[in-house]
Amino acid sequence: MKHAALLLACCVVSGLAIGQVTGIHAEVIANHDTTGIPGLEGMKTYHLYAQMTQATDELSAVFGDQATPLHVNSTEGFYQSALGADFAWALNGAVLPFFPEVSYDSWFTIGVTDNSMGSLAGAIGLDMALASFNSGGNFVVDDPIGGSVFTLLGDANAVAGADERVLIAQLTTAGEVSGSINVQMFVEGLQSQSMQVLAMPIELPQGCGEAEACNYDPAFGPENTADCLYPDACEDCEGNCIDANGNGTCDCDEFPGCTNPMADNYDGGATSDDGSCIIGGCMYLSAANYNPEATYDDLSCVFAGCTQALALNFDPAAVLEDGSCLFLGCMDPVGLNFDPVANVSGTCDYSAVCMSDLDGDGYVDVFDLLLMFEAYGYDCE
Repeated sequence: MKHAALLLACCVVSGLAIGQVTGIHAEVIANHDTTGIPGLEGMKTYHLYAQMTQATDELSAVFGDQATPLHVNSTEGFYQSALGADFAWALNGAVLPFFPEVSYDSWFTIGVTDNSMGSLAGAIGLDMALASFNSGGNFVVDDPIGGSVFTLLGDANAVAGADERVLIAQLTTAGEVSGSINVQMFVEGLQSQSMQVLAMPIELPQGCGEAEACNYDPAFGPENTADCLYPDACEDCEGNCIDANGNGTCDCDEFPGCTNPMADNYDGGATSDDGSCIIGGCMYLSAANYNPEATYDDLSCVFAGCTQALALNFDPAAVLEDGSCLFLGCMDPVGLNFDPVANVSGTCDYSAVCMSDLDGDGYVDVFDLLLMFEAYGYDCE
């Protein structure tokens, strides 16, 4: 096979492998709707990783040819910085602090992100693929001779490490990324245990760009909602019981009903009142037993007022005497018609004799005559 011949130029392929590359995983490292870098609006930057199974596994090459094509595609092309590079090991790390857009250039690699990491990597047979890649097209290696990004045995940057993965590309694009990747690896870093894993699809990250979701990730745009997780009616995002009414019972455990023991439809099993209580009572505001909770009038109203039929303000509807009765009558004890019940002054009748009792002692006597003498001759006008 031609791709095997190509790889023999940079490494030895032999032995029975006991490990494997499990997939090519894409990870969003920047959402440029939030980075504020001019010219990158609407784009995302991805890192592509070859995921392995052991920390000591070592990546040897990423390759493709006519029989096993290598594809890295985007529906919108890839961002290429004028100060960038095709391969990360050729990228001048010293310029990155001064030109932040260069940090998001699109490139390929074996484990490194710039020239400061001492890479042993190289590339062969990729001129046509890079020409397309750098001019807004896809990166495709499918010719009979083929091409490869490779590194030498013992390159520390190619070892999987604790996260059991090796970086193989950085891609910045506004489009959807897809592709098919072929790799060669050394199981546990042993050249005698090499293996090739072919036609692995690029697995895009799963994330949520909706701020209200439990798994919101600002790296994703608001259009990414398929993987969003939301709190349910029972628990919030942290798994805490939701108790909207604060009664100590989780909403999912609530049993709504009438909780008023005085209601016709009281439900002893209800945990929250749903406003359905039916309560009979007096609904007249002026009644002595007005019930503000009553939902229908049960004719039980008790009205307070004057219950005395002879009173000026007798109230035939009143059933509870409130002491407000008004009685008209003579309130002068001397009057012939004095009424001890009267509380509204009326006309008093007096006898003619008693009208001469000027000192009011009940007798017409000499003292009344003396009083008459005292008043005799006064002009009453």
